[in-house]
Amino acid sequence: MNFFYNFFSGNFIPHGHCYLWKPELVSLHIFSDSVIALCYYSIPLTLIYFVRKREDVPFKSIFLLFGAFIVSCGTTHIMEVWTLWYPVYWLSGAIKAFTAIISFYTALTLIPLVPQALALPSPAQLEVANKALQEENTERKRVEQELREYKERLEELVNQRTAELAKANEHLQQEIIQRQQSQEKMGRLFKQIESANKELNDFAYVVSHDLKAPLRGIASLSEWLLADYADKFDEQGREFVHLLINRVQRMQNLIDGILKYSKVGRIQEESRQVNLDKLITDVIDILNPGENIHIEIAHSLPVVYCEKTRIEQVFQNLLSNAIKFIDKSQGQIIIDCLDKKDYWQFSVADNGLGIEQQYFEKIFQIFQKLSSSKDSDSTGIGLALVKKIVELYDGKVWVESELGQGSTFFFTLKKQQTNLM
Repeated sequence: MNFFYNFFSGNFIPHGHCYLWKPELVSLHIFSDSVIALCYYSIPLTLIYFVRKREDVPFKSIFLLFGAFIVSCGTTHIMEVWTLWYPVYWLSGAIKAFTAIISFYTALTLIPLVPQALALPSPAQLEVANKALQEENTERKRVEQELREYKERLEELVNQRTAELAKANEHLQQEIIQRQQSQEKMGRLFKQIESANKELNDFAYVVSHDLKAPLRGIASLSEWLLADYADKFDEQGREFVHLLINRVQRMQNLIDGILKYSKVGRIQEESRQVNLDKLITDVIDILNPGENIHIEIAHSLPVVYCEKTRIEQVFQNLLSNAIKFIDKSQGQIIIDCLDKKDYWQFSVADNGLGIEQQYFEKIFQIFQKLSSSKDSDSTGIGLALVKKIVELYDGKVWVESELGQGSTFFFTLKKQQTNLM
């Protein structure tokens, strides 16, 4: 014990000597330090009690640090009283050093907690939040009441709807029966259509062979008559024979036109990419226009996806029609194409006779043609065939013309139909 005392006292004199052992001064320091120490020791007990009672209190660690700091401070005041008689200044200094460390660590810990503490809602804010919660609770109860009412109403609607669905189901069953009957009827009609289609094909075969064969015979006999008995006929006789040959040729053209018209939409060939520039060149070579007729392609034509024969028939009919009705010494035909975003717009313009506006619709009807000395061999099927093919591709065809100035025939092809690779 003496070693412990000697180690911490270091042969110093007690602190009371500094006060000359005046009773009133010594008593003052003893009373003040004792009261301060007791108050310091009571504060941690209060904090511990508070923290234990309020488990939801944030920053519990800072309360523990405050408690350690306050206990250390109280202990330093106890040492002030003790050193009045016992000069253990090393022990007192060690306790103060420990208090300093605790104080410094507490201060460092407290600084970053200040923003978090400031962020905590104030009592006024808590009151507002509590009021809002009360209002929300009232609203929730009101909504629950409405939901109960809605539920009752919904049950009524469900029952009503169930009854309606039962009636609808019964009606649907009747419709199914009717649809089955309609499908059976459609099946019978389809068979009738197939039979009619077969008959139409047979008729086309008869027309193309059995009817054209006699016509070819009549034409051959007429030509033989002209060749073998030309010297026996007078001028009027030769004219009658030529008229007979022309009528036979016109009849053959009419039969060919009817066959082509009847096949559109009924007989399909494989669609493929068609280079219209090359196709137009081939069509012009087939038509072999006279030297006085100049055919020009204004812009390069697109490559389209379609049935080659069909689009060839369209251009062949439009070009032959334009060539036939050119009455000028120098004929001019211009083929053009415009890109209209969703479709191509094609045009075939000529400087021929022209057409009166009242006939713009009529010329696209089958067997309808304009009276003219130049179209004596016209069948009235060509433009009707063009219209049928273009409409088969969801396009439109029309004409713009001025009498004596020429005509321009337009037709369109949708791009979404011409690019279906």
